[in-house]
Amino acid sequence: MIPPSPPNAILADIISLIEERNYLPGERLPSERELAERFGVGRGVIREALSVLENLRYLQRKPNSGIYLNPYPERTSPETLSLFAGLGLDLTVDKLAQVLEVRRILEIQAVGLACARRTDADLAALQDIVDRFDAALLESNAEIAVLDYEFHMAIFRATQNVVLMQVVNPFYVMSAHRRHRFFSDIERSRVSNQQHRKILECVRAQAPADAQRLMGDHIGRVESLARSGGH
Repeated sequence: MIPPSPPNAILADIISLIEERNYLPGERLPSERELAERFGVGRGVIREALSVLENLRYLQRKPNSGIYLNPYPERTSPETLSLFAGLGLDLTVDKLAQVLEVRRILEIQAVGLACARRTDADLAALQDIVDRFDAALLESNAEIAVLDYEFHMAIFRATQNVVLMQVVNPFYVMSAHRRHRFFSDIERSRVSNQQHRKILECVRAQAPADAQRLMGDHIGRVESLARSGGH
């Protein structure tokens, strides 16, 4: 039987406590009893929350020993970082920089594959997105951030590699609220879609080198704003 999901507030409280105290990989964490007392909930609720975090490889529970932060952070599930974003928890500056670095690598490789593998249906989908993006710009529409997500996922879809799409999606979940802040600026939004159109033309022309260069420049705008606190 699958246990009920713990309240998001408890998950957020536990993660915030661990992150704020800067526990080291492999370090012992507070016990179930201590966490229950601290947050004023039953141990069953704490146990359910810990099960979620253990399944995501964020922590480990050892019988007759205690609860420990994962000693191998490189094995932590990417969904853990998605959970951070879903709970409204900000990534540290270092983790955000690493997330953007991985996203850059994946995006540049993906657009190269998309140039080689795109179908007519892929091109039509991308064209539809950039056209709807332009229409949304005229209305300063809040849908702009969603359309940006759709464009990039359409590039990944054009690679014809489902696993690649599954790998990259958590990185977009992590940056969702930053993406909305980024696209609240209409001029930034306009420039982004101009770049989308240029990338689309390279994909259409099957010109991977140009597409990868443009995608690198495109992602670079996000990285520079993130470093300055603007995204």
